[in-house]
Amino acid sequence: MTQTFKLKEGEISFETDKVKISDNSRKHNIISLISSGIWTIYGTISVLRYLKTNDQFLLWSGLFIGISHFVILILNLLRSNQSEILFDDIKFIKVKQRFGRDFLDIKLKNNRLRRVIGIENSQDLKSMSNQILRT
Repeated sequence: MTQTFKLKEGEISFETDKVKISDNSRKHNIISLISSGIWTIYGTISVLRYLKTNDQFLLWSGLFIGISHFVILILNLLRSNQSEILFDDIKFIKVKQRFGRDFLDIKLKNNRLRRVIGIENSQDLKSMSNQILRT
């Protein structure tokens, strides 16, 4: 039995033995990796400029920007972009909401996270994810 749910840009379908996801996750991940990398480099350059000028603002802003975006970069490297996930590889599935936006987190057994954003009907998806976890 296959159940399909619409996303804002794609769809997610739960089949008998796997989950198929068609969205633009790969594009979002690449954009996030590139922007976090650029901001990390900017923070490093700002700290290096502090060494020349001894301006405290350059030090603290550079440390804050560099370290925070380095953490974001590491977290994005731990995300998965798989389009087909077997139920045997799934640790848990949760529907979450932050800042008024619903998304689906699929935690894999290799400790990677597959996030599906842009869910239109989160209540149906939440009941479906609960059924999957029971089986």
